[in-house]
Amino acid sequence: MAKNPPPIPAASDSIDWKQVAEWDEKYVFHVLYTKDEYHSTPVASAEGCYVTLANGQRIFDFANQLVCVNMGHRHPRIQQAIRDATEKFGYVWEGMTTEYRSRAAKIIMEDMGVGRWAGRIRFLSTGTESVENMVLFAKLYTNRRNIVTRSYDYHGWTNTMSGGNGVRGYRSSLASGAGDPVIRDVPDSPSPNYHYAPAPQCYRCPIGHKYPNCKDSKGTLACVRATEHLIRTIGPETIAGFLTEPAQGAGMIHPPKEYFPQIREMTQRLGVLWLDDEVMTGFGRLGEWFGYDVYGVEPDIMSVAKGIVSSALPAGGVVLSKKLTEFFDNWRFSTMSTFGSHPLAMAAVAANLEVMVEENILERVRMLGEHLGAGLADLERRHPSLGLVSGRGLMWAMELVRNKETREPFVGVDRFSIYAKTPEVPASAVVGKVCFEEGVAVGAFLPNSIRLATAFIATKADIDLGLRALDKGLAELDKHCD
Repeated sequence: MAKNPPPIPAASDSIDWKQVAEWDEKYVFHVLYTKDEYHSTPVASAEGCYVTLANGQRIFDFANQLVCVNMGHRHPRIQQAIRDATEKFGYVWEGMTTEYRSRAAKIIMEDMGVGRWAGRIRFLSTGTESVENMVLFAKLYTNRRNIVTRSYDYHGWTNTMSGGNGVRGYRSSLASGAGDPVIRDVPDSPSPNYHYAPAPQCYRCPIGHKYPNCKDSKGTLACVRATEHLIRTIGPETIAGFLTEPAQGAGMIHPPKEYFPQIREMTQRLGVLWLDDEVMTGFGRLGEWFGYDVYGVEPDIMSVAKGIVSSALPAGGVVLSKKLTEFFDNWRFSTMSTFGSHPLAMAAVAANLEVMVEENILERVRMLGEHLGAGLADLERRHPSLGLVSGRGLMWAMELVRNKETREPFVGVDRFSIYAKTPEVPASAVVGKVCFEEGVAVGAFLPNSIRLATAFIATKADIDLGLRALDKGLAELDKHCD
């Protein structure tokens, strides 16, 4: 964690937490902070939608960690499934079949409706690996090299996927923690043959339009027209796929309702595959099983992770349309993933998906999402620093502004931040600090935005706790508005 962490107790439950923190700070490589900035924040446990620190403080997880613990920390059904699997397995590779994997595939294809358009799923171990495989499949199928993605998208942390990341500071670069702001990119990053279409960010349009006046006589959005222009300029016959997120997780942008139906019509008309990154939005996050369901469209390839297992163990996957499945069924795919289809992970996946279906979890996500959305709308009305709330289900974004009328952000570089230390204090850090003091953790990565998510098993009372903390955090930020 950053500076001023909670005090660390000397020992509890036979654990010497001061020793834990010392070893952590001395030996572990840490992301996001320099050595001098980093201070360890030991965590004793996590359960439901709360994390308990070593000092006993309970924190409401209003960020859902990295928007990934869909059914909550330590869900009993998932825990028991993992325990039972350890009585049968240590490890077998993906060339061998376990009943867990077959059961998980059946649930996804049949019970969650993916089989309407898809033929097969390959199980993997992380979201980045799943997106890498999606791009690999697209290039193999089309025999084309180019990928079009969007500004403010995020698709993985590896050097290869750096090209897919339209958030400037999210390319595994180094940023200075003192002195003048400096960024040190990986020398060949972003990886070649990636091209960036404008994000569907209506609040602060990157190509200078205002929604809904940006539509042409046919009703087509300006950002969709610009995307088609880019694809035609490069040459559709050279493009392996258009890579998107249904809601931009790192970029914290939810598109207008017309966007994906128009994008899908355009990609099909031009013969370009739609590569749907559902790592963050999949398995109920937006109130539907998958983000594409929200917009009434279907992709050619889909990547999944996070919610597939509620992050109890590493797991992910890539789903192929029936057309692509028919093609790949006639080839030998010369690759393998050591931890893909790991039996313990697949046991957790199957249990996680079963409980989602049995508990009709989508209805709960929609109900909680309506409650959260109403509470955020109230905050937007009352706080001059809150320019916009957007989202659905249990994935929301807050846009923080210095001036509500002009929409001026507190930190000018906004989503082009390189995450170096500067004299400007990120608005999100101001709100996030107050929230944490109130026992609530929020997603405060971008300088002018807050990302909110929670486990699907949260209650309205939990969400109200989070809203009260946000109210106090925004009140502190309001002091800095024009």
